[in-house]
Amino acid sequence: MDGGVGTAVEAANEEIERTEIELASEVSVDTVAPLIAAFESAESGVLIRLYIKHNGGGDVAQLFMLITAIARTKATVEITFGRYIMSAAATLWLWFLVWPVPHVKSLMPVKHGVLMYHRPRQSCGENSDYYCFAESFRDGDPVKESLLQMIEIFDELFEDFLERLGWSAMTDASLVIEDVGYTHRLQHLKEAYYSNKDCVIPVFPV
Repeated sequence: MDGGVGTAVEAANEEIERTEIELASEVSVDTVAPLIAAFESAESGVLIRLYIKHNGGGDVAQLFMLITAIARTKATVEITFGRYIMSAAATLWLWFLVWPVPHVKSLMPVKHGVLMYHRPRQSCGENSDYYCFAESFRDGDPVKESLLQMIEIFDELFEDFLERLGWSAMTDASLVIEDVGYTHRLQHLKEAYYSNKDCVIPVFPV
């Protein structure tokens, strides 16, 4: 019987075509376009593992195009990451961790990793050392309107992620013990996010 089960499992595995693709360094037209092409051309019965590798993030518009391609692909998709992922790259992994769909899921990394998440922001031209947030623009500015649309989505994802981390189970956001005030780590995280700070979150293998 063991031999029969083993043979059946081996046959099932042989029927699944496995492909691994990588999103490394940044989220940009150059890095995203080949991935979109791969997802659009994939057939059902194919398993694609997307590995996000030490990625500093980048273009949010390209991020949303990639998310759409993944959601619409006929293939089964697994998304994981290594080392660290930031900004748009972190959003991609969080998206399908918090909001999985039947054929797409995010997996925990094999080794300890770090993700950095923040609200959408606007860089100063080619100089990414300087950036600002939606509040810096005047009402009616098309850049502000675009940022506000993205912020609405990012905020919803962040709130659902907080729930996954145990926000609703938190009894008190703060405590006072012997006249010393203590704040829960999730409250600190929430305050940092809505203050337009970078939120650094450790991720541990299961």
